[in-house]
Amino acid sequence: MKTKRVLKIAVLIGTLALISAGYCFRLMTAPLSYDWVPVVVIGFVVAIGVFVVSLIASFVVLIRMRRSFRALDAPQITPNI
Repeated sequence: MKTKRVLKIAVLIGTLALISAGYCFRLMTAPLSYDWVPVVVIGFVVAIGVFVVSLIASFVVLIRMRRSFRALDAPQITPNI
């Protein structure tokens, strides 16, 4: 089923984005010899954005899967001829 594959990919991308955001956040809060590097701040913002998009995609796919399962469970109406 295609939706399960999309869900797995969205969860994988979301997990990697969350790990990346955590690492960028750790770099921003660590006492280093220099101020925040713009690349780290941009990386943090982009990783959070990718995580949010992945979360939204996961919810959309879950809703589609739920509707398709509900449609399969519905009784089939056949005409009486």
